[in-house]
Amino acid sequence: MHFSDTEKRDLIKAWVVVSLAVVIADLGGHLLAPSLMVRAFVIYALTVGVSLLAHEVLGHKFLAQRFGLFAEFRADDLLLMLSVVFSFMGFVFIVPGAVLVSGATRIDTYGKVAAAGPLANIILALIFSVLYRLGISLKVAGVDLIVLSLGVNAWFGLFNMLPLGLWDGAKVMAWNKYVWLAMTATATLLYLGVV
Repeated sequence: MHFSDTEKRDLIKAWVVVSLAVVIADLGGHLLAPSLMVRAFVIYALTVGVSLLAHEVLGHKFLAQRFGLFAEFRADDLLLMLSVVFSFMGFVFIVPGAVLVSGATRIDTYGKVAAAGPLANIILALIFSVLYRLGISLKVAGVDLIVLSLGVNAWFGLFNMLPLGLWDGAKVMAWNKYVWLAMTATATLLYLGVV
Protein backbone atom coordinates (compact mmCIF):
# COMPACT_ATOMS: atom_id res chain seq x y z
CA MET A 1 0.00 0.00 0.00
CA HIS A 2 1.15 3.50 -0.77
CA PHE A 3 0.69 6.36 1.72
CA SER A 4 1.34 9.99 0.85
CA ASP A 5 2.75 12.35 3.49
CA THR A 6 -0.63 14.11 3.63
CA GLU A 7 -2.42 10.84 4.26
CA LYS A 8 0.03 9.81 7.01
CA ARG A 9 -0.52 13.17 8.71
CA ASP A 10 -4.31 12.86 8.42
CA LEU A 11 -4.35 9.30 9.78
CA ILE A 12 -2.26 10.30 12.80
CA LYS A 13 -4.41 13.38 13.38
CA ALA A 14 -7.64 11.34 13.22
CA TRP A 15 -6.19 8.64 15.50
CA VAL A 16 -5.10 11.17 18.14
CA VAL A 17 -8.23 13.37 18.04
CA VAL A 18 -10.68 10.44 18.09
CA SER A 19 -8.82 8.81 20.99
CA LEU A 20 -8.79 12.14 22.86
CA ALA A 21 -12.52 12.70 22.23
CA VAL A 22 -13.37 9.31 23.72
CA VAL A 23 -11.14 10.06 26.73
CA ILE A 24 -12.93 13.37 27.33
CA ALA A 25 -16.38 11.78 27.00
CA ASP A 26 -15.41 8.90 29.29
CA LEU A 27 -13.62 10.85 32.03
CA GLY A 28 -15.93 13.85 32.18
CA GLY A 29 -15.22 15.50 35.52
CA HIS A 30 -11.89 13.72 35.98
CA LEU A 31 -10.13 15.64 33.20
CA LEU A 32 -7.88 17.42 35.65
CA ALA A 33 -6.17 14.16 36.67
CA PRO A 34 -3.21 13.98 34.23
CA SER A 35 -2.15 10.41 35.08
CA LEU A 36 -5.71 9.16 34.59
CA MET A 37 -5.95 11.02 31.27
CA VAL A 38 -2.69 9.51 30.01
CA ARG A 39 -3.78 5.97 30.96
CA ALA A 40 -7.18 6.49 29.34
CA PHE A 41 -5.58 7.93 26.20
CA VAL A 42 -3.29 4.90 25.83
CA ILE A 43 -6.23 2.53 26.34
CA TYR A 44 -8.45 4.29 23.79
CA ALA A 45 -5.64 4.80 21.29
CA LEU A 46 -5.04 1.02 21.40
CA THR A 47 -8.73 0.16 21.06
CA VAL A 48 -10.83 2.89 19.43
CA GLY A 49 -7.90 4.39 17.50
CA VAL A 50 -6.65 1.07 16.15
CA SER A 51 -10.21 0.03 15.22
CA LEU A 52 -10.59 3.26 13.25
CA LEU A 53 -7.30 2.68 11.42
CA ALA A 54 -8.26 -0.93 10.66
CA HIS A 55 -11.59 0.23 9.22
CA GLU A 56 -10.08 2.91 6.99
CA VAL A 57 -6.73 1.36 6.01
CA LEU A 58 -7.09 -2.44 6.22
CA GLY A 59 -10.64 -2.18 4.95
CA HIS A 60 -11.44 0.59 2.49
CA LYS A 61 -7.96 1.63 1.34
CA PHE A 62 -6.55 -1.89 0.96
CA LEU A 63 -9.41 -3.20 -1.17
CA ALA A 64 -9.71 -0.05 -3.26
CA GLN A 65 -6.01 -0.23 -4.12
CA ARG A 66 -6.38 -3.95 -4.88
CA PHE A 67 -8.96 -2.90 -7.48
CA GLY A 68 -6.38 -0.49 -8.91
CA LEU A 69 -8.18 2.61 -7.67
CA PHE A 70 -6.82 5.77 -6.10
CA ALA A 71 -7.55 5.59 -2.38
CA GLU A 72 -6.32 7.91 0.37
CA PHE A 73 -7.67 8.79 3.78
CA ARG A 74 -8.46 12.45 4.39
CA ALA A 75 -9.33 13.76 7.83
CA ASP A 76 -12.24 16.15 8.10
CA ASP A 77 -11.08 18.92 10.44
CA LEU A 78 -14.62 20.20 11.09
CA LEU A 79 -15.91 16.73 12.06
CA LEU A 80 -12.84 16.11 14.23
CA MET A 81 -13.45 19.43 15.99
CA LEU A 82 -17.12 18.48 16.49
CA SER A 83 -15.97 15.14 17.94
CA VAL A 84 -14.07 17.01 20.64
CA VAL A 85 -16.88 19.54 21.25
CA PHE A 86 -19.52 16.81 21.63
CA SER A 87 -17.21 14.78 23.88
CA PHE A 88 -17.35 17.56 26.50
CA MET A 89 -21.11 16.90 26.60
CA GLY A 90 -20.47 13.19 27.19
CA PHE A 91 -21.43 12.24 23.63
CA VAL A 92 -19.05 10.26 21.42
CA PHE A 93 -19.31 11.37 17.79
CA ILE A 94 -16.73 9.60 15.64
CA VAL A 95 -16.68 10.57 11.99
CA PRO A 96 -13.03 11.53 11.47
CA GLY A 97 -13.00 11.64 7.69
CA ALA A 98 -13.03 9.10 4.90
CA VAL A 99 -10.97 7.20 2.39
CA LEU A 100 -11.41 9.05 -0.88
CA VAL A 101 -11.75 6.59 -3.74
CA SER A 102 -11.73 7.45 -7.41
CA GLY A 103 -11.47 5.61 -10.68
CA ALA A 104 -14.36 3.13 -10.37
CA THR A 105 -17.56 3.38 -12.32
CA ARG A 106 -19.31 0.18 -11.23
CA ILE A 107 -21.68 0.05 -8.27
CA ASP A 108 -20.40 -3.39 -7.25
CA THR A 109 -16.83 -2.08 -6.92
CA TYR A 110 -17.96 0.79 -4.70
CA GLY A 111 -20.15 -1.61 -2.72
CA LYS A 112 -17.27 -4.00 -2.09
CA VAL A 113 -14.91 -1.19 -1.08
CA ALA A 114 -17.61 0.21 1.25
CA ALA A 115 -18.16 -3.25 2.79
CA ALA A 116 -14.43 -3.74 3.42
CA GLY A 117 -14.29 -1.15 6.24
CA PRO A 118 -17.07 -2.59 8.42
CA LEU A 119 -15.91 -6.10 7.49
CA ALA A 120 -12.47 -5.33 8.95
CA ASN A 121 -14.19 -4.35 12.21
CA ILE A 122 -16.46 -7.41 12.17
CA ILE A 123 -13.47 -9.72 11.65
CA LEU A 124 -11.59 -8.03 14.50
CA ALA A 125 -14.68 -8.32 16.73
CA LEU A 126 -14.92 -12.04 15.90
CA ILE A 127 -11.24 -12.53 16.79
CA PHE A 128 -11.67 -10.66 20.09
CA SER A 129 -14.85 -12.64 20.81
CA VAL A 130 -12.98 -15.93 20.38
CA LEU A 131 -10.14 -14.69 22.62
CA TYR A 132 -12.65 -13.57 25.25
CA ARG A 133 -14.51 -16.90 25.16
CA LEU A 134 -11.19 -18.72 25.54
CA GLY A 135 -10.65 -16.75 28.75
CA ILE A 136 -7.79 -14.66 27.38
CA SER A 137 -7.50 -11.13 28.73
CA LEU A 138 -5.07 -8.27 28.31
CA LYS A 139 -5.43 -5.76 31.12
CA VAL A 140 -4.00 -2.26 31.06
CA ALA A 141 -4.73 -0.06 34.07
CA GLY A 142 -7.55 -2.40 35.10
CA VAL A 143 -9.25 -2.35 31.69
CA ASP A 144 -9.48 -5.53 29.64
CA LEU A 145 -8.42 -4.49 26.13
CA ILE A 146 -9.86 -7.71 24.67
CA VAL A 147 -13.36 -6.96 25.95
CA LEU A 148 -13.16 -3.27 25.07
CA SER A 149 -11.83 -4.02 21.57
CA LEU A 150 -14.62 -6.56 21.01
CA GLY A 151 -17.26 -3.96 21.89
CA VAL A 152 -15.64 -1.13 19.92
CA ASN A 153 -15.21 -3.18 16.74
CA ALA A 154 -18.71 -4.67 16.95
CA TRP A 155 -20.12 -1.14 17.35
CA PHE A 156 -18.04 0.28 14.47
CA GLY A 157 -19.15 -2.59 12.24
CA LEU A 158 -22.81 -2.17 13.15
CA PHE A 159 -22.88 1.65 13.06
CA ASN A 160 -21.22 1.79 9.64
CA MET A 161 -23.80 -0.62 8.20
CA LEU A 162 -26.61 1.90 8.69
CA PRO A 163 -28.12 2.28 5.20
CA LEU A 164 -28.19 6.08 5.36
CA GLY A 165 -26.69 8.85 3.23
CA LEU A 166 -22.95 8.46 2.74
CA TRP A 167 -22.58 5.62 5.28
CA ASP A 168 -20.96 2.40 4.11
CA GLY A 169 -24.22 0.55 4.68
CA ALA A 170 -26.06 2.56 1.99
CA LYS A 171 -23.38 1.68 -0.59
CA VAL A 172 -23.35 -1.98 0.44
CA MET A 173 -27.16 -2.19 0.29
CA ALA A 174 -27.19 -0.57 -3.17
CA TRP A 175 -24.70 -3.22 -4.32
CA ASN A 176 -26.05 -6.35 -2.58
CA LYS A 177 -28.88 -6.48 -0.03
CA TYR A 178 -27.91 -10.01 1.08
CA VAL A 179 -24.34 -8.99 1.89
CA TRP A 180 -25.70 -5.98 3.77
CA LEU A 181 -28.10 -8.21 5.74
CA ALA A 182 -25.42 -10.80 6.58
CA MET A 183 -22.92 -8.17 7.74
CA THR A 184 -25.52 -6.23 9.74
CA ALA A 185 -26.81 -9.39 11.41
CA THR A 186 -23.30 -10.55 12.31
CA ALA A 187 -22.33 -7.13 13.70
CA THR A 188 -25.58 -7.02 15.71
CA LEU A 189 -25.00 -10.48 17.21
CA LEU A 190 -21.43 -9.51 18.11
CA TYR A 191 -22.55 -6.23 19.67
CA LEU A 192 -25.22 -8.00 21.73
CA GLY A 193 -22.67 -10.59 22.88
CA VAL A 194 -24.50 -13.52 21.27
CA VAL A 195 -21.53 -14.50 19.10
